[in-house]
Amino acid sequence: MPPSLRALWPYLLLTLSQVCFSSNHILGRAASEFMPPIGLSFWRWMGAVIILLPFTWRNILAAWPAIRANWKEVVFISFALVIMGNTMIYIGLNYTTAINASVLAVAQPAVTFILSWMLFRDSITMGQTVGVAVAMIGVLTVLTHGNPLSLAEFDLNVGDLLILIAVTGLALYSILLRRMPKELTPVAQITVLQLIGAILLSPAYLWETVYVAPVPLTWEALFAILWAAIVIAILAMWLWNLGVAEIGANKASVYVYVRLVFVTIGAILILGETLHAYHFVAFALVFAGIWFVSRARTRAKATAPTGEPLQPKI
Repeated sequence: MPPSLRALWPYLLLTLSQVCFSSNHILGRAASEFMPPIGLSFWRWMGAVIILLPFTWRNILAAWPAIRANWKEVVFISFALVIMGNTMIYIGLNYTTAINASVLAVAQPAVTFILSWMLFRDSITMGQTVGVAVAMIGVLTVLTHGNPLSLAEFDLNVGDLLILIAVTGLALYSILLRRMPKELTPVAQITVLQLIGAILLSPAYLWETVYVAPVPLTWEALFAILWAAIVIAILAMWLWNLGVAEIGANKASVYVYVRLVFVTIGAILILGETLHAYHFVAFALVFAGIWFVSRARTRAKATAPTGEPLQPKI
């Protein structure tokens, strides 16, 4: 592969991951009509584990000493992804509007930058700051339909607080990927995190099944579970982890904006929504912001207490 294409490869992986992740929003909206949120989240992860485990169990078994030695970190990373991240999104969307959830999701890159500095002293360059700001303006253009005054009607409620928890959880997950045992392959890493997450989520799933509603035994529910497990929990996560491993959580975090662009496109093509002039302005701003972040160079590498560079290990 030519060096120029090799340099672009991580950004292509991240873009493709967001195409897959964007389907989660559309699927989640449709499935909310016939599936409870915790049940959808639980079977999303468990379905992925059932598919992946036959291909990854040997690597997981070989890496077990490293997993056991770092079990607290591995469990916390899984908690951040599955409980704080995905499950809170599904629950939160039952109590808040889509526009509120989308506005709050814009904060993820900023939260990632702040937490990566607090935890690992990762540097934040001027180019990254400018890129995030430009992309945020583009996303807000979509969310406000080109009218910034509509933000004055933004109202924080319980659902919004749950989305904020999800944003924090996903930011933590991206940052802490570097602490996963290097003995695990990327696919085995996903399997371990999803299995632990499903175990952590199982008490809440059982409670929801008994006291709220069970997952229905229908073809619609089966399709939703298979799509969430294969396209979102496996393919999207694998592409995302590879991209983060190559360029780091700070640069990768801006690709959250790409997801929102594809959600808009999916809503137009699948849900029949209308494309307006402000969408073109917003998309241009979003991709301009990504260009700034992708071009930014890290001023200095973060170091561990021993003085060694801290690098993402996947």
